[in-house]
Amino acid sequence: MHAPAHFRIDDTAELAAFIEARHFATLVVTGEAGPLAAHVPMLLTRDAVGAPFALEGHVARNNPFAMAAGRGAPALAIFTGPDAYVTPSLYVSKREHGKVVPTWNYMAVHVTGSVETFDDQRALLDQVSQITDMMEQPTAAPWKVADAPDDYIAKMLNAIIGVRLTIATIEGIAKLSQNRPEGDRAGVLNGFAHSHDHAARQLAAEMTKKVL
Repeated sequence: MHAPAHFRIDDTAELAAFIEARHFATLVVTGEAGPLAAHVPMLLTRDAVGAPFALEGHVARNNPFAMAAGRGAPALAIFTGPDAYVTPSLYVSKREHGKVVPTWNYMAVHVTGSVETFDDQRALLDQVSQITDMMEQPTAAPWKVADAPDDYIAKMLNAIIGVRLTIATIEGIAKLSQNRPEGDRAGVLNGFAHSHDHAARQLAAEMTKKVL
């Protein structure tokens, strides 16, 4: 990841929180015919001292990604946050000297490591149950895996294969106009805060926490 110092997220706890707030990743490995990507919800597991240790998810058993991942290939998991176009019209600098160009503000976390697959039914059931329980928390009547018939769940588990990425590095970027003069940052914050774009408003909240 190319992340200049003023945009980089270095705090491990913040990086882990970013992942756990989103769950959904683009997981990439290199297969025999080139790069392969899977779009999967993933669980972050921690070691004995609470540090991020691995990411777990699953894919369809017949997904070509499963074969490539089973070879222990290096992998990249990408978690993306809000993103929004930045028009130069929001910059004070546009009115002062006009030497401005458009850009894009965004947030993302990249996780690299070695990936492996597993098909132990108990481990898969535990993973699926954890993901389900986590995602069902906000609902009024949370659904549980146990709500479905046992034979149906067994059939569904036979159709998937687990994927585990052992973490080597975690990198993050929060590009929130930190490189712009104070007046330009204030203009972007104001423009984003009043935007009809939900992602822009999310970035305004992040700018308030991180920049101004």
